[in-house]
Amino acid sequence: MDFLKLGGATLIAAAGGAVWRAVDQGVFRVGQGPAYEPWKNWQNAATATERIVAAGILASNPHNSQPWIFRITESTIDLFADHTRQIGVVDPFLREMYIGLGCAVENMMLAAAAEGFTATLGLMPDSADETHAAHFDLVSASPLLSDLYSAIPNRHTDRGAYDAARLLASETFEEIEARVTEADVRLFWYKDEAARSQFGKVALEATQALIADDQQSMDSHRWWRQDWSQLQESADGITLDTQSLGPLTPIAKLLPDLPRQQNDAAFVKNIRETMLPTAAAFGILAVNERGDNTQRLNCGRAWERIHLWGTTQGLAMQPLNQMCERADREIQLGSGPVIGNAVRALLNDDSWQAVMTFRLGYPTQKTHLSPRRGLEKVIA
Repeated sequence: MDFLKLGGATLIAAAGGAVWRAVDQGVFRVGQGPAYEPWKNWQNAATATERIVAAGILASNPHNSQPWIFRITESTIDLFADHTRQIGVVDPFLREMYIGLGCAVENMMLAAAAEGFTATLGLMPDSADETHAAHFDLVSASPLLSDLYSAIPNRHTDRGAYDAARLLASETFEEIEARVTEADVRLFWYKDEAARSQFGKVALEATQALIADDQQSMDSHRWWRQDWSQLQESADGITLDTQSLGPLTPIAKLLPDLPRQQNDAAFVKNIRETMLPTAAAFGILAVNERGDNTQRLNCGRAWERIHLWGTTQGLAMQPLNQMCERADREIQLGSGPVIGNAVRALLNDDSWQAVMTFRLGYPTQKTHLSPRRGLEKVIA
């Protein structure tokens, strides 16, 4: 009898502890709290230029690092790269940072039109300041709403399994290609089984090499946010809610955070068993000169446009940048270009250089919001 009483007390205490941790870790508050408000109030700012910036901060960006600072007046917006938010040797030459800034530019151009402006855009407007990514001059015009503008709060990276039974129509690929309008950006497709297999082999090898590089692994893990209070405070980084774990998400949030090496191993497993085999196709966005920030910004604009259009069509998309990250790291280290050569072989065209890789298909589950920093944190 005493044993039963003790066991019951233990169970009650354990249950109470589980409930406490569930509350503490936000298990019951997915997409809630101040870190998620920018997705919900992006059209409610007091001024038009603030609303345009609010659209920009919902853009795709590397590791959800949100590497941007804005300066605004009533008729101008300046976008700056925030180098303090670099993702370390995962992006040693700031390639992904400027692609992310380009994504913000695309959202802002759509929002400027919706707010009733004709926006004149200058990319890298100050040759003496490489952080000055873009300048917008705004002139009043008739508001122009678009499907892509309306898709801004619905666009999310989908890291889950895609529907392997649903193929993409040839018209879908043509529609996506038609939205890459920048002359210095080209889209390469990997659609048939042989091409997908070749792409997947390089992507997996690059991921394995990345986690084997302690510095890249540590710099990547620095943006992992499992603690609920931490992510509410920082309003950035990668969270469990955005991993598309489905019914396993609440369980994972109740458990203590895994060591970095175990998280890395789980990531490789997910790449191998879920992300690569369920993709309907893969793509590589390439430019003429991968070190040119203007071309990187244009690549980001093209990617954001593709992803927004895909959102309107019910498509799922996810960047798979490990092969470009490893190619950059090989250059930084001066080591043999193992992954770099493999990426060049995928392109099979030396006049183009890969800067971003991705997968796409049809989703199998709902995606969740990522935390975002509000206007008060990004307007200087």
